[in-house]
Amino acid sequence: MDFKLCSVPMLMSRNKSEDYKGMMREQLTTLMGFLKSEELIYVNPFDASGNLRQNFVLKASDSSSEAIELFKKAIPAWFNYLDTGGDVKNLSTLEKALASLRGK
Repeated sequence: MDFKLCSVPMLMSRNKSEDYKGMMREQLTTLMGFLKSEELIYVNPFDASGNLRQNFVLKASDSSSEAIELFKKAIPAWFNYLDTGGDVKNLSTLEKALASLRGK
């Protein structure tokens, strides 16, 4: 069974505030950029201009097993960090979890 790991349309529809949507867009752009740069996802979440596609849905079948593992604990922990005022550019939680998965 193929399941959704991340749905941009669903997350954007959770709040009508433009501030919320801007914050979520920045967070998801950073997250998807990390996943893509680490070759953890097999699809491109960005349009030709480099912007996050607003209709993008990441499915398990489009992701490596490492990405699926990150979505279980590290990615929720990163979002919790952001919710407490953390810097969206600080990916150390994700980088450490990935290094652990890769045995580094």
